[in-house]
Amino acid sequence: MRKNNFVKIDDWVKDIIVDPLSKQALRLSGNGEYLLSSYGRKYPIIGGVYDLRLLNNETTYDQKIWKKGQIEFMKYSRSEATSDNTNYDSELNGVREVYEEIPIDGTCLDVGGHQGKLRAFLEANQKYISCDPYLNIFDKVAEHTNLIKTYPFLLEPVNFLSCDAEFLPFKSCVFQIVHMRSVIDHFLNPELALNEAYRVLENKGSLIVGVYVNGGKQGKVCLKDRIKENIRTVLPYFGIHKYTDHHVWRATYKELTDLISACGFEIIKAHWQKGYSDTVCYIRALKKVELTRNFI
Repeated sequence: MRKNNFVKIDDWVKDIIVDPLSKQALRLSGNGEYLLSSYGRKYPIIGGVYDLRLLNNETTYDQKIWKKGQIEFMKYSRSEATSDNTNYDSELNGVREVYEEIPIDGTCLDVGGHQGKLRAFLEANQKYISCDPYLNIFDKVAEHTNLIKTYPFLLEPVNFLSCDAEFLPFKSCVFQIVHMRSVIDHFLNPELALNEAYRVLENKGSLIVGVYVNGGKQGKVCLKDRIKENIRTVLPYFGIHKYTDHHVWRATYKELTDLISACGFEIIKAHWQKGYSDTVCYIRALKKVELTRNFI
């Protein structure tokens, strides 16, 4: 298979990659096509991309919903790759104020980071890894002229591998920042994903979560949104799937902050992104040590 020129694995990244399940070291196969675990599992290297995904997501109902959503999003991403209709300048400028308030400082793991657009807000030579369950997100990226005009660095190789947020293939306590933007509501298991973020963060490391919250800052879902959600639920019965919501978890602000706190983090800042009527929130939280299970 042709090598992916947009992906790299620096030596410092190789040093911290482990088996996503056992968290033990992996070794390269003799032909260079697989990473091998100590217990019999092997992970393919596809076009230079480490495929360290574990789950097939074909068993339980919630897994099937999640996988269907992933497939639909991939179709959308591919259509976007051949379209120049998106205003990426507006997209970039819309989050600029967020990262002025909540800067990305230190060694960063971008969970669900896709092609690594977060690099727009990093310092030169800052250590950064993007991980994502989508293996082919760089397909045709060079042909997407509107995207590259706004994010020219996407043509430069980025540390990237494919994995599940719930089973991160990294050693413990190796990152200063774990960043999750517009992804926690897509995770199959948000709690397990935050537990993994806790594990890979250094003590006092920062978790940054950005997401649309159900009911917004006030925690109340308006009548208009309730009606829209009811219509969205009914449409598939009439063969209309365009508006289907494949999010696994739509959290209120309280539900989101309760989960972050329960997973061992102290929330130190909440920033509501401008232009979204107090519905999109970015949270910075610090890892607290000596986490214990706090319920019976």
